[in-house]
Amino acid sequence: MKSSAESKGVSGMSTTIRVSEETRDRLASLAATTGRPMTRVLDDAVDALERKMFFDRFNRRYQELRDDSAAWPEIEQERGAEEGVLGDLSE
Repeated sequence: MKSSAESKGVSGMSTTIRVSEETRDRLASLAATTGRPMTRVLDDAVDALERKMFFDRFNRRYQELRDDSAAWPEIEQERGAEEGVLGDLSE
């Protein structure tokens, strides 16, 4: 799987960032364990955090929608209508 940096075509670019010695050691350990460069391990960690934050927000907003007594029945009604259409497409 390509990191977001690679998918944006900037995989050859780099910069220096400051991290604690503990974080540097953890990155080095993960790199050694996986056989991948530390930059790739860091890219993957950032990608994973972005996905986690996206889905945390998605789930929080979905719960807010479920808790909305006016909006949720409308969603359920739309789903029922869509299920009928989707069922027709599978035949």
